[in-house]
Amino acid sequence: MKTRLASICAVAVLLATSSGTSAQDFKVTLLGTGTPILNVDRLGMSTLVEAGGQRLLFDAGRGVSIRLHQAKVPLRSIDAVYITHLHSDHIAGLPDFYATSAQGAGGRRAMPLNVHGPIGIDNVARGIELTFTDNNRFRVAGNEILPGSLNIAEHTNPPDGGMVYDKAGVKVTAFLVDHGHVKPAYGYRVDYDGRAVVLSGDTTYSPNLIKHAKGVDLLIHCVAIGSRRLEERAPTFVQRFYDYLASPEMAGRILNEVRPRQAVFSHISLYSRPDLEIPRASIDELRSRVRAVYDGPFHIGEDLMAFQIGAEGVTAEPYSPAKRQHEPD
Repeated sequence: MKTRLASICAVAVLLATSSGTSAQDFKVTLLGTGTPILNVDRLGMSTLVEAGGQRLLFDAGRGVSIRLHQAKVPLRSIDAVYITHLHSDHIAGLPDFYATSAQGAGGRRAMPLNVHGPIGIDNVARGIELTFTDNNRFRVAGNEILPGSLNIAEHTNPPDGGMVYDKAGVKVTAFLVDHGHVKPAYGYRVDYDGRAVVLSGDTTYSPNLIKHAKGVDLLIHCVAIGSRRLEERAPTFVQRFYDYLASPEMAGRILNEVRPRQAVFSHISLYSRPDLEIPRASIDELRSRVRAVYDGPFHIGEDLMAFQIGAEGVTAEPYSPAKRQHEPD
């Protein structure tokens, strides 16, 4: 009997850990930290949040399926996708994710893809379905994908924000942010087991973000930077971006008001003017300009950097392929 009980316990432990995250884990992985600018080191904006045995994807920029594969996360295991706004760099990877998650070698998505986002997300959903009409017909006929995976179940966020997900102790709240002329644009807050993560989306200073992020465990915030030289030579050019994305100094101000336990920058916009022979600002300049304003902890995000959020604090993990148990694609 003792041997049998030990075997049952061992199997239970194996099942609890085989997904790469246990029911009590709260983990965030920066899949892509880039912008519309092509950069093989920083793919399109996307963040994976794992909590309570669930996997939620926030934004689906260029290369999101590749980054999930690198992180050894099966595409079919994503429970829902949340889009902050409809700029191309936040949705360009969604068609690939839709198609590829339906035909993974290790197991196919059998259900509609759940996608939440601002008004207009229905156009995105129908457009993707239309684009893949013939592909889907061919692949269903060849038994490569399942008929249940053909549809996208889109969900439009409440105009002023509000609860958009509540399951097994994991809650997601959408809230409006200030992305200049791009309206609506949302940030998201994920609450689980007394801990919380806030994803700013694209924004400059937003009192609404401060309200939802105050004292949060982990704040993921956008940042934009033109070098001091670029700001001097082309101030109007740079200010155009600072009007809807936080500059290093503004980002520092936001962190000072929020005072998160940990912060990380993503959607890192490094502006240049080749015509003026002014290169992109360096990461070192970005770091030093934020540090001149903010004395708390923060990281400059990198693709596939991860954060474990526990009762004792937030632990950053540089990307290492060996850290995750392998899962089929």
